[in-house]
Amino acid sequence: MGAMSERQVRRWLSDARYGRYRDACGGDHTSTMRLYEWHAALSMASFGLIHHFEVLVRNAIDGVLGDGQPEAPIEETWLVDFGTLRPDGIGQVVKVIDRLERRRDVTRSRVIAGLTFAFWVDLFGRHYEGLWRQRLHAAFPYGRLTRKEVGAQMKRVRRFRNRIAHHDSSLNKYVAARIDVILEIAAWIDPHAREWLETLTGASEIARQVARYRDPLGDPG
Repeated sequence: MGAMSERQVRRWLSDARYGRYRDACGGDHTSTMRLYEWHAALSMASFGLIHHFEVLVRNAIDGVLGDGQPEAPIEETWLVDFGTLRPDGIGQVVKVIDRLERRRDVTRSRVIAGLTFAFWVDLFGRHYEGLWRQRLHAAFPYGRLTRKEVGAQMKRVRRFRNRIAHHDSSLNKYVAARIDVILEIAAWIDPHAREWLETLTGASEIARQVARYRDPLGDPG
């Protein structure tokens, strides 16, 4: 793509999108395209990391809340237990169950896989303080943490995840910090899991390379 003219690329990407990368490169077209391709590689590597992270987190939580529970019937699991989840959480579970019932048997594992990342982040909201103290904290045996601390970090991951999923720019010095948050949470679950995640993608190294470019909008949070 680096050989394409600026006029072509502006048409493909939009003036606003192209301009953001161009500004970071001092107006040089060749450098702009190199950075754009570099940033795409960062996004792909980061999303690969997030993919493994999400699976790790949801299974750690289910391992605690669903300990000893059957795969089916789903009514005998924590996923539809009003003593565990708030009504809005149950509502999200029911939507997944409805989708599954149209084509597959409903099992705990399939429902777990169908829930959004936002569902898991919501479990660390203030309304789940009792659940955290009673059981949920056990999903993070290698961290001496409060619910609020875990929730704040999970929200950072969600914002980072959404930014990548919507193809937004991550050109700032904070990308490496977001990746470090993912790895930190993984270490709270199991230090070996963190080591494993670090070997799966090149996200950390790419992030360090891209970090020298400043995003005019600053830290995305």
